Amino acid sequence: MESPSSRLFKLLDYPRCNPEVGKKRFDLLSSFGVKDLSFISKGYRGIVFRGELSGKPVAVKIPRSDAGKEYIAEKECSILKHLQSCLGGKNPAPEPYICTPDFTVMEWIDGIPFSEAVKKYGKKVVLSALESCYLLDRCRVEHSEIKGEKHLLFDGVRVRIIDFESAKFKEKSRNLLQFVGYHLLRRREILKTFGVDEGELLSLISEYKRNPETAFPKILSLFDK
Repeated sequence: MESPSSRLFKLLDYPRCNPEVGKKRFDLLSSFGVKDLSFISKGYRGIVFRGELSGKPVAVKIPRSDAGKEYIAEKECSILKHLQSCLGGKNPAPEPYICTPDFTVMEWIDGIPFSEAVKKYGKKVVLSALESCYLLDRCRVEHSEIKGEKHLLFDGVRVRIIDFESAKFKEKSRNLLQFVGYHLLRRREILKTFGVDEGELLSLISEYKRNPETAFPKILSLFDK
């Protein structure tokens, strides 16, 4: 029977599953103080583990061994560092703790997906999601997958945004536009629930494309009646 440590080492080098490579990554993580690793999920470009660093939970993302040049760990980490510098305590993205070519260790975010959170907590979730997307736009970072349900998590206080491996710096980013288009206009029941006129929202979205700073408060006001 395969030991738990052997399975972990193979996952650390997924999908090639070379236990020697995985062991080297495990030892390197341990040298930084990361412990109690457990597998969470496999993505197209990276593998995510949960661990512990200085007594708090962390997410550990490791590039897949077949990702090649499609995913560079340092790129995601540079974006996370930029957002932390740009937004400080308002940052909806995970805070990065350790960045190397082999892995990124970042804040672990617990939460429930946007649609589920709206049903449970109401309009404050929509308002928070709009603000989180606007903050990314303000820092000129485009998430690129904001329509993904699993990327918007309500942590009980605000909507956090995770998984920046496909993100990029962009002068006119479109996070809020993508969020409204996919999560609100495609699901009109949310607009009906909060008494938001679709035509008025579309008009403000057009204004947002021209002047985000003046249009954003108006968009918020539609949902905060």
